[in-house]
Amino acid sequence: MGWKDDPIVGKDRPAIDIRPGSGESILVAASANPYSAGLYPLGRKYTVGDAATFRESDLLTNVEQRIYTQRITRVNAEADQVEINGGRAIWDLMGNVIKAGNNEFDAPQQFTPAEFQVGKKWTAAFINTKNGLAHTIYFDLQIARREKIVVPAGSFDAFRIEGQGWNRTVGKRLEMILWLVPGLNFLVRHEKLFRGRKGRLTETERHELVSLRQQVIDL
Repeated sequence: MGWKDDPIVGKDRPAIDIRPGSGESILVAASANPYSAGLYPLGRKYTVGDAATFRESDLLTNVEQRIYTQRITRVNAEADQVEINGGRAIWDLMGNVIKAGNNEFDAPQQFTPAEFQVGKKWTAAFINTKNGLAHTIYFDLQIARREKIVVPAGSFDAFRIEGQGWNRTVGKRLEMILWLVPGLNFLVRHEKLFRGRKGRLTETERHELVSLRQQVIDL
């Protein structure tokens, strides 16, 4: 299969249609083991036309910065690539970022695991090139827990992924938290907090899901 960019059948009746204030979205069943949060596949299957709208705000002040939409415009299964907003961003089929605006990565960021299980740990290392400058970055990541989270789109039972990293090129400390739900093609919430060499905050962002239309659930 090559690039797919034709409208899909049934686009007006997506498998998931979440609007602002939709209430609680139950997409993941409870684990049969009362002492475990369970083991679940990522379950992402991208289709042209899938789209999610997000609210970006300052993490410290909660002041809104912008509202933006990520829309799937092409899917290339052979190349393991998903195009967003006409090529403005490119992900792999797990949703790991290969390109985002002027940022390009020598390998996908590897923040999204193939399956969710509380306690799972891994390391992501990559080179981020922006405007000709290359930065060597690594992250230690862990699925910390499963928890209920409320965003403008409603309430979700999500897995919380915590990342502690370092930009070795400029000496910047990186902290990140992701909330993901198996079966959803987009993040529910994403927070990042970056510090310079002297501990001064340089970036404090929060991105929250506002709405989502998705054609397929692959669980």
